[in-house]
Amino acid sequence: MIEMKCFVMGNGGTNCYVLTDSEKNCVIIDCEGDAGIFEDYFEKNNIKPSYIILTHGHGDHISAVDEIKEKYGCKVCAGEHETRVLQDPAINLSCYMGGDVSIIPDVLLKDGETFTVGEMSFKVMHTPGHTEGSICLLIGDCIISGDTLFQGSCGRTDFETGDYKEIIKSLKKLSEFKGDYKVFPGHGPSTTLDYERKNNPFMRG
Repeated sequence: MIEMKCFVMGNGGTNCYVLTDSEKNCVIIDCEGDAGIFEDYFEKNNIKPSYIILTHGHGDHISAVDEIKEKYGCKVCAGEHETRVLQDPAINLSCYMGGDVSIIPDVLLKDGETFTVGEMSFKVMHTPGHTEGSICLLIGDCIISGDTLFQGSCGRTDFETGDYKEIIKSLKKLSEFKGDYKVFPGHGPSTTLDYERKNNPFMRG
């Protein structure tokens, strides 16, 4: 059994997800805001994260990475095309958010690969548009969509490395998945893929 806890973090209301399996393997997906909130949760539940997976490199998804990595020794994973965004505070916008953040990922994830941690298997989908290296993660009947897909909307494409045509292609890629999935975005409420297929103007083209 896999437990997923959502923390709404930082001034931008970023959804950060902590996933834990029955053997207490633990993964953080996006790592923003007050690291102490994560640390309290880990201590209370006697768990230790082994990986941080980043859906993309913007400052409102990465500001707590260094502190958590230093404390727990976990490895940082990101899409293979996102290194430029992660490493440049001007591109990842952290320099406008109160402090420069530059991250060199330990693991680069490729489109279509399956990344396994304990009982958790994440299928990686390269979904450019919000940034050039954005990824979504498929685990079981859930899609963790980062800032690619929101309830009724999608991520901005006017930041550096963003591309509107690319995000529309990425949304089409998601819409072509067979069946329904729960969708857990980087901001805002969760939704379902069926709902977005029917109601999201960006996904309907």
